[in-house]
Amino acid sequence: MSKAVSYYDWQQSFRDKTKSYQTLNQDNTNSLGISEINFKDFIKKWREKNLN
Repeated sequence: MSKAVSYYDWQQSFRDKTKSYQTLNQDNTNSLGISEINFKDFIKKWREKNLN
């Protein structure tokens, strides 16, 4: 019984770690590999400089 419980605990902690890792590194990227936040910031700055 103790092996089954310890395996369950290990499996649960592994799932928690992978979920937290995915949420930390889940900057959505476009096809160029640039995160959406950086891309939107770049477009905003480009519009300010070139369209005004």
